[in-house]
Amino acid sequence: MPEAMTDAITDSFLAGQGIPVDLAKVETELTNLWGAAAAEAGAAEVENPHVTRIALANLVVESLEGNCDRLRSVLETVVARFPCRAIVLRGSDDPARRVAAEISALCHLPAPGMPQVCSERIVLRAGPSAIDLVPGSVRPLLEAELPMILWWTGDPRRHEGLYHDLADECSRLILDLPEGAEIGALRLGLDPSVCRFSRDSAWFGLTRWRELIAQFFDPPCTNDGLGRIHSVDITAIAGDAGRMPRVAVWLAAWLAGQLGWKPSGRPNVDHSPAGTILDAGLDGSRGPVRIRITIQPTPEGQPSEPRLHHVSLSAEEASGHGTEVFRLARPTVGSTAIRIDAASAEVCRLPRLVEAPELDPARRIAAAMESSRIDPPFHNALPIALWLLEAGG
Repeated sequence: MPEAMTDAITDSFLAGQGIPVDLAKVETELTNLWGAAAAEAGAAEVENPHVTRIALANLVVESLEGNCDRLRSVLETVVARFPCRAIVLRGSDDPARRVAAEISALCHLPAPGMPQVCSERIVLRAGPSAIDLVPGSVRPLLEAELPMILWWTGDPRRHEGLYHDLADECSRLILDLPEGAEIGALRLGLDPSVCRFSRDSAWFGLTRWRELIAQFFDPPCTNDGLGRIHSVDITAIAGDAGRMPRVAVWLAAWLAGQLGWKPSGRPNVDHSPAGTILDAGLDGSRGPVRIRITIQPTPEGQPSEPRLHHVSLSAEEASGHGTEVFRLARPTVGSTAIRIDAASAEVCRLPRLVEAPELDPARRIAAAMESSRIDPPFHNALPIALWLLEAGG
């Protein structure tokens, strides 16, 4: 192949443009392209910065029916934070029983003057009659002695055989379903008997709220306030106010799971043009606990992704003669700050504002990859979240 053509292919590869290759020759072509990239990097550093190839894990991404444009931008951000070999599974209309492959690099400069850090992206495309060939196509491409992380973006019931094949071999599973996914998809995707280390990407949208709620009850300012909570009110903003967003449900389930509250009866759901309200009763250690989740429509001009807006916890005062209320709330829908306030004789903190922007999809996936696989709070919350979502529709 002429040198100019080889250079053009290498440039396209490093720029993230897919290079079609024979499936059986993916490793050979990657080796050749990385070699060419390294040779090119030997020129003047200003024009051709050195290329550093890094892989901390194998990331297998199921996107057979997903939004490829959205996935591409999220994947690029995720890999910049957590370099890995990304193997992306996409559907096609090809009627043949074959899996097509293309390869590219995902590169970024961590800082000016630093070497360019690159990861590999391998895209496998399969038509309806070739889905069963995908597991056998993925396995030879996994980097030896690196963990395999499965990032699943669609309803696992649609390709259940493929889902079980890959989930059975992964070290952790990230279920990244769109809002409004059916409860059956969540039950299968989070079934610990399929993968012990599966988690919902929406869970990672709670991180800052969980930290701030926990701080209310840190000593020395409270006296067993957690045990005296009798009601929880959560307000979320969502583009589709007729559905219960998972981030709000996970927050309620996290509290219930950590405090040992048990579901009682069936939650009641009220739909109206103004939004949706879910009321649920649980049994706490000191009596009944009520959880109310209110979903309000997203105001015009604001992002449609669901987000938490307000949380308040009401507890009986230690004296037994009143109620103390702990509140977290964003001042406005679009604010990145949270106002922290408490009406309690036990809490010795003044009201304050803290910066706590919502985690975007890329940061949630990156957090799911970077966090510990062992997560007891998630597993405590899981049955309660499914119970609430079953009622919330």
